[in-house]
Amino acid sequence: MKSLDFMIIGVQKGGTTALSHFLGQHEQICMADGKEVHLFDGPEFDPCWTVEEVNQRYAPYFQAAIDGQLLGEATPIYVYWPEVIAALHRYNPALKLIVILRDPAERAISQYTMESGRGLEQRPLWLALLLETIRLRRDTSRELNSARRCHSYRTRGNYAEQLKNLRLYFPDQQILVIENNELIEQHNQTLARVCAFLGVRENNLPAAERVFAGDYDKNRDRLCRWLLKCWFRPANRRLKTLLNDMGYSPSWPWLR
Repeated sequence: MKSLDFMIIGVQKGGTTALSHFLGQHEQICMADGKEVHLFDGPEFDPCWTVEEVNQRYAPYFQAAIDGQLLGEATPIYVYWPEVIAALHRYNPALKLIVILRDPAERAISQYTMESGRGLEQRPLWLALLLETIRLRRDTSRELNSARRCHSYRTRGNYAEQLKNLRLYFPDQQILVIENNELIEQHNQTLARVCAFLGVRENNLPAAERVFAGDYDKNRDRLCRWLLKCWFRPANRRLKTLLNDMGYSPSWPWLR
């Protein structure tokens, strides 16, 4: 099979499932079966794999593809791991990449809620946040339940560093950044932007719908939420400067 044309590479809990679902309904696009392939971040990934070997591993996920369709997948951890971006560039320097951002404080709490629900986090939120740096330092593996995957609540919200790394390998014209609420509140306009970015038709867009949303009580852990928002302010300022440099003029409430 041919190499993939685009990927939705992040962020986790940012709306990647919804965007993948909507793009999968487009007649000119075939999304990977199962959405998250986790090929480039898998424990067995070998950076020495050739393009052909990578595509052989992708082939089972695209059995429904039709000639002429764009091929894409969505694995939100890709943007978080710097070495994955380098591997993506080796795989296909022409790859188009979509990043969906979300208020990093809300994203962190949503991830914590998910990991707690999975049984992979037993500590209260305040303690999990305090222990994050120690956990990540102790466990840098690629294993499925590693701290780097499951307990990276704050570090995944350092979006400026992730986009800065992304720009080391890919030009801005191959990167599209959108915000979670844009997909919700400006559904058609946002999907049209994505389609224009990918070079596919912008008509007959799928209707807005609730695809997947983790439920959590936003009135809980108010102090942790406030502290997180304070903690992220310097990182958010760096993000806004970087986005301005990329040609964006974000007016997102959490970035003002």
